[in-house]
Amino acid sequence: MAFLRYTLLRVLVFAVVAALLWILGFRGVWMLLIAVLLSGVVSLFVLTKSRDAASTSLANRVSEVKRRMAERTAAEDAWNDEHRT
Repeated sequence: MAFLRYTLLRVLVFAVVAALLWILGFRGVWMLLIAVLLSGVVSLFVLTKSRDAASTSLANRVSEVKRRMAERTAAEDAWNDEHRT
C-alpha cells in the first residue's frame, strides 16, 4: 500500500509540474522532459517520508519472500534426505 501511495504521489507531482509548465507556455516534448526532471527534484525533497515508507515496505516483503524460500528449501532438503537411500 505504501508503494502504491508513493507512486500516486509521484504521478501527482509530475502532473502539477507539467500543468505549471503548460501555463508558463512550454509545449511538447520539452515540456515533458523538463517536467520529468523538475518533478524528480521536487519529489526528492517533498516525498521523503512516503519514499521511506515504500522502501521499508518493499524491504519487508523481500525479507518475507526470502524467509519462505529458505523454509521451503529446508523442507525439500529434509524430504530428500529422508527418502534417499
